[in-house]
Amino acid sequence: MANLKTHLTDAICSRARPGPREYALRDERQACLSLRVRPSGTKTWEVRERSNGLPVRSTLGTFPAMGVKAARMAAVAFLAGDRKPARQSVTFRELCAQHELRHAAKLKPSGLRAYRSYVRLQLLPSFGSCPIDTITRRDVVSWFERYGMTSPGGANRALGILSQMLTSAQRWDMLPPDWSNPAVGIRLNRRRAIGTFLSRAQMARLGSVLTRRSNIGCPAAGVLEALLLTGCRVGEILSLRWEDVRPDRLRLRDSKTGARDVPMGTAARRFFTSYRRRRTAARGRHKVFQFGGAVPYERVRTVWLSVRKEAHLPGTLRIHDLRHSFASHAIMAGESLFTVSRLLGHKRIQTTARYAHLADDTLRASAERIGMLILDQVEPSTRRRKEPTTPTKTGGGAS
Repeated sequence: MANLKTHLTDAICSRARPGPREYALRDERQACLSLRVRPSGTKTWEVRERSNGLPVRSTLGTFPAMGVKAARMAAVAFLAGDRKPARQSVTFRELCAQHELRHAAKLKPSGLRAYRSYVRLQLLPSFGSCPIDTITRRDVVSWFERYGMTSPGGANRALGILSQMLTSAQRWDMLPPDWSNPAVGIRLNRRRAIGTFLSRAQMARLGSVLTRRSNIGCPAAGVLEALLLTGCRVGEILSLRWEDVRPDRLRLRDSKTGARDVPMGTAARRFFTSYRRRRTAARGRHKVFQFGGAVPYERVRTVWLSVRKEAHLPGTLRIHDLRHSFASHAIMAGESLFTVSRLLGHKRIQTTARYAHLADDTLRASAERIGMLILDQVEPSTRRRKEPTTPTKTGGGAS
């Protein structure tokens, strides 16, 4: 039935089934009119004309909201110029190109790589050939549910990119002002809590191993110790220069959330002071942790696997869990989520809340304190009634 020319009726349009590729049913009565059927099941009315020698397709509406008779009348009116010209239909693939030029190019290299990966592997295969004004909520939900079955977090991220693209298209006048974004309001997949944090005993064992290795000149061990004491990310510590190590803080020129300062506690200050004393070129623009010709991250990861085994830590523990441990122990020590959020450099406090997995003994201690507080408020009079009265002494000696 692909690109068949026939006398269109509502019945024929209703029976048109989606195929693996989109196709068009051309109307014999109104030669410029066609019904385009997409693999998603969406059916749209289009008017085909030529402008400056090039074919142009304009969308009139969707079937069955607009029947055959109404579509023919709309096509005649459109070609006669009796109504405001419709916006030229922009495909999602064309929108992707515009969006990368006008927005995504401002991203950092790592963010741009992730953005392009989601667009190339997920969004373009599903929506690439669709005019953006024909993407329905049903199309988005269907795609999101399929993707979410294999990668819930990836589906959430890709949905955010799709929503941002369509919002930008409306702002750039590619969509009508009253258009409703079909990617907005879809319930995101619940993110499974990943990662863990070290107990106090595990922290002590790890600290002992790292200190010993760092003292004998292992820069990777120094990196791991700095991560544990500051809560920074690996890339932030690896790019750190001595001129950015201030007396009370680290000045990060470029972190995941932009330039920021990281306050240092006594332990962190002592570590950097001691580490500087042991380095021969610890000044100016030299990097704090130097690895010669080795790839820094790969060297750190190799040492981490060895340190993890020597300290008898879980085999699933990741380097990033050192940052997780910093945040979790800060929260267990009574620091607020807002304070920890500032220390970690999070833009949203909701991100910090994912680190607040408290140890069972901390929860039990909190429950015990709350229970005793309530007990003291509820039962003070009952306790007093049950306490034996102390006999009072009366005057007079023994007979």
